[in-house]
Amino acid sequence: MDFGKLFLEKKIIIAAAVYFFISGILLYKYGIQLSGEAEKYIDNANRILHQQELRNGFFGIFYFSYSLIVSFFIRLSVDLVFVAIVQIVVSFIAAISLYKILLHTLENKTVSFLFFCAYLLCYPIQKWNYFLYSESIHTSFLVIGIYLLLRALQLKKITQWMAFGLMALAIIFSRPVGIIFLFSFVLVLIAWLYRNDKRKGAIGLSILGLAAVIGIMNTPITSFINPDSLKRMEIICQLPESNANINYQEFNKAGLYKAYLVIKNEIGMGNFFMTGFKKLGSFFGMYRGYYSWQNNLLLLLHCIFYPFVILGIFSKQKGQFYYIRLLSILYLLFTTMVIFFTCDDWANRFISPAFPFILILAASGFLNMYKKLSKSG
Repeated sequence: MDFGKLFLEKKIIIAAAVYFFISGILLYKYGIQLSGEAEKYIDNANRILHQQELRNGFFGIFYFSYSLIVSFFIRLSVDLVFVAIVQIVVSFIAAISLYKILLHTLENKTVSFLFFCAYLLCYPIQKWNYFLYSESIHTSFLVIGIYLLLRALQLKKITQWMAFGLMALAIIFSRPVGIIFLFSFVLVLIAWLYRNDKRKGAIGLSILGLAAVIGIMNTPITSFINPDSLKRMEIICQLPESNANINYQEFNKAGLYKAYLVIKNEIGMGNFFMTGFKKLGSFFGMYRGYYSWQNNLLLLLHCIFYPFVILGIFSKQKGQFYYIRLLSILYLLFTTMVIFFTCDDWANRFISPAFPFILILAASGFLNMYKKLSKSG
């Protein structure tokens, strides 16, 4: 990424000044949130420093890269507000990465800058910069990873692929939903190999990918699908809609087959899908009955992107955007599937990693609409 040339652009300098100024004020006033989910990362960071087993055993691995960042500042014996500073800076780098992604693929500077600003103003993303939660870093890593993938596909150099590979590892091991990015990337890579007449590579990777999916389905990873939550028909995690007296255990390790039996024998397919669609509404709509109307209005304003997402899914931009669009569609599709089997967070944390893909598709849809209106005008 040519940061030197990019930062010479006056509008980027102004955006950076405003962004860091406002971020500094917010950080000075509110600090960093160290309760709730943050306790898990602080605990794991201390375990890393003392060479102990991670919290929740196997599941702790999927938070390792973020816990490692926290451990660095604990090791320095400095205030953990420095984690928030890192998150703010990396989030801005992610915004620049999004700008470069759109600029390289859509080839429209105005639209690219508009959605660069949208990323910086996106409350479901930027809110988590001020929490010692993994959403901020994971979301930033995702956008930077997409940019590095784009460069690897364009330049086809081993150094570019190595850079992307390192970032992909950071993505996978900063939040469990990194697995969704991995699945999406593998399918995009298969499509890239096929379209570049590397049929044997595409077939080989398809077979390897299928074997990996079968293997993953038989590992503890599927224990993130919680039969207790399904049985209680939870839309928001730990707020049961039914069977409230049933005990809830976050990592009960019962697995996918137990979840299937709960759906088949206890709640029924009808209730499973009904609850699933409610989860989709909660996830993408973001509305919460216990929020103030001002907060709900702020969240609902982000739904303005969704019509453009639909246009973006069906708009055909030239060149490398095909792969970025495919990656975004697959990520959101897999996320939608996972939503049916999990529950939503009370504070809308889980939508944060999905929003960059929403913005990418929305940018394409917006550009497509703009071009049509320009022609008709």
